[in-house]
Amino acid sequence: MAAFLAGAVALSAGEPTPSPGETRSADSPLPHLADQGTFLVSAAGRTIGTEKFEIRSSSEKVEAQAEIHLQVQQDGKTINLKTLPRLVLDPQLRPLTYTWSQKGPQSSQLEVDFRPSPATTRYKTVSGEEDNRDFDLPKDVIVLDDNVVHHYQLVISRYRLTAGGKQTFQAFIPQEALPGVLNVEEVGTEPTTLEGSTVKLRHLVVTTELARIHLWTDDQHRLQRMSIPEAQLEAIRKK
Repeated sequence: MAAFLAGAVALSAGEPTPSPGETRSADSPLPHLADQGTFLVSAAGRTIGTEKFEIRSSSEKVEAQAEIHLQVQQDGKTINLKTLPRLVLDPQLRPLTYTWSQKGPQSSQLEVDFRPSPATTRYKTVSGEEDNRDFDLPKDVIVLDDNVVHHYQLVISRYRLTAGGKQTFQAFIPQEALPGVLNVEEVGTEPTTLEGSTVKLRHLVVTTELARIHLWTDDQHRLQRMSIPEAQLEAIRKK
């Protein structure tokens, strides 16, 4: 699989420490989650694709899905890829199931079921082989997959469940079959340039073992921009 975020967001190993602040009850209802839009994805200043996403919620579940188109360079050739991720969570943002498929010269698909313990993953590789694994994951693990920008919106929603400060979460990257830890912290409000206009946005930083991922949100906590400077990667919400 071609992954512009693979490696750049490799997670830290280890167990998370408790987060400060007041936390919602595990069974408390969340604010209604509903968002949709398109992110323009760029690498080294060049647009390489788009992600059209939708997040919708009901009293029973939250669904987040997208259609992602990327142009990647591999062995001197340009490859067009289409991926379709779909994540279903319970109303407290605990993952239930995740499916992902990639269409193009290198087709593959992945299914994760978080409901049993351990969680089960079923991955059909580009060569047609099957790779099945089980993982001991906490029920509230954060799913943060390669090349899926809107998953950061769900990270923001999880962060908002507790009253600010630096928070540590268990996370899982399905395509990499990689569990680990990430830290999230809000660092303030600042002027940010989006498509030639300067606006004031909230700035959050997600820290992993290898990178710092910068997120900017509007007053409704909707993700507007994501940047990984070390990897020269950026995604900006299209107006």
